[in-house]
Amino acid sequence: MNNWSKKKIKQILILVISIIAFNCDLNNNNSNIIMSTYGDNESHRAGENCMECHKSGGDAGIVFSIAGTIYHSNSNIVYPNVSVNLFPDINFNGIPVEIFEVDGKGNFYSSIPIDWQNGLYTSVSSVSQIKRMNSTIFNGSCNQCHGIDIPHINVE
Repeated sequence: MNNWSKKKIKQILILVISIIAFNCDLNNNNSNIIMSTYGDNESHRAGENCMECHKSGGDAGIVFSIAGTIYHSNSNIVYPNVSVNLFPDINFNGIPVEIFEVDGKGNFYSSIPIDWQNGLYTSVSSVSQIKRMNSTIFNGSCNQCHGIDIPHINVE
């Protein structure tokens, strides 16, 4: 094989590797995902319906797929640094579909895509307790009902 052929093969290989790397990055790029994390204090407006602003066309400019606020049981005090879990079945079997960390202000939120089509079941877990919601949810606008028509989401 002459030098010209080797050079062409090398160029083609570089091109193929570049295309594969670019496509993998497109398929796995999580740089646009926003999620609450334990201890974070960037959130605001605890208890309000987050999706009023964090929806497509909303004033926030960031669309959340799920958001809400967690409280201590029977109180209006937020409960930070717990977890919100989504399960595919009412028995809460297996590994959750998603787990969201509640931030230092008691809020949880995420822009990660969630498939709500078949409905999901949710639980909130602290160090010592798990509370389950035994009705199916079809969207992540948790504070749309909790704290308005029904009690706040709470644990312990």
